[in-house]
Amino acid sequence: MIEKFFEIESKAINEELEKFFDNLSKNVKEALFNDFNNQLKEFIIPKKSKAKRIHPILLIAAFSGIINPLYLEEQIDDIRKVSIAVELLHSGHLIHDDLIDDDETRRGKPTFHIQLKKEMNKVSNALNLSEKEIEEKGKLYGRDLSILGGSFGYLLGLEVLRSAKFPDQLKLLAISEYSEAIDYLLRGQIIEEYMDSHNLTMTLEQYLNIAELQRARLFEKSAKIGAILAKGNIHYQIQPLSDAMLRIGQAYAIRDDMLDVIEDIKGKKKKFIYIISIQNTNEEQTKILNDIYRKPKLTKNDIQEVETVFTDTNALVIAEHFSKNLIEQAKNYLKDIYPDLNKEQKVFFNEFADFGFMRDY
Repeated sequence: MIEKFFEIESKAINEELEKFFDNLSKNVKEALFNDFNNQLKEFIIPKKSKAKRIHPILLIAAFSGIINPLYLEEQIDDIRKVSIAVELLHSGHLIHDDLIDDDETRRGKPTFHIQLKKEMNKVSNALNLSEKEIEEKGKLYGRDLSILGGSFGYLLGLEVLRSAKFPDQLKLLAISEYSEAIDYLLRGQIIEEYMDSHNLTMTLEQYLNIAELQRARLFEKSAKIGAILAKGNIHYQIQPLSDAMLRIGQAYAIRDDMLDVIEDIKGKKKKFIYIISIQNTNEEQTKILNDIYRKPKLTKNDIQEVETVFTDTNALVIAEHFSKNLIEQAKNYLKDIYPDLNKEQKVFFNEFADFGFMRDY
């Protein structure tokens, strides 16, 4: 069921994003801004997009699960229009995150700052500049426009909510949740960057807090906005759904780390697998990890040594069990929703919980 729902709704969401950016271009007369708008559109809706559109789909699923089924068909177009707000927010955060991490690819395509850098390099090549000047100019342009582009994405999402065809009282509640989502994302990023810059190893508690702020809260807020616009009961429907999404979001973050473990070793990132491993190492294993993670560049042998320590300390097995426990907690919260979700969406959210735990991409 979940695959079909994702297929149908992701297609509808991409169409809404296309219409949104087309309208944005029509309503703005400045040619230079429209060029930037096209760059942003190309990043958010690339050709042959691999974007999963998880956040807007969660919003739509929560709305569809709570609304009276008799009214769903007449309101589905309106909620799809609203759903792109959280996709624009998510995209803005990805732009900032990729820039901070200096990542070059996202979903198999160039990250926004690299996309802009390449565009500027084409212009600079016609100006008879040196290779160093071209590189510098492109890097600065990509950086500066990405800072602005990420922030602009947050504001675009806010505008989507503000202009939505729902009662003002519900929109105000939705905007409040959206604003909180921005706060959580930024706080999580600040804490993570502070710890990375000061070379601090996270405790398990700190990791879960950052996973909540940067991943789980946007899951929760996406679903919560949909539930609010469907006039869900705050105590008996919205709260247990929110609690479930927080657990699923944390499990999703852990699964990301399990899938990215080799890349994280190469980048000497001390994420969930490292944290679990270091709690179970002996003196020799601790020394191996400390020595390797202090090196400026890792060899293939270094990476294999770290993998061996992770295996010997059962870090991946523990991570899998930890994630599975979070999913079980989430499913228990889903059982507490009353009145219950509509049948199809009840199946969707339970399948989505398992998807977060079992996915291999």
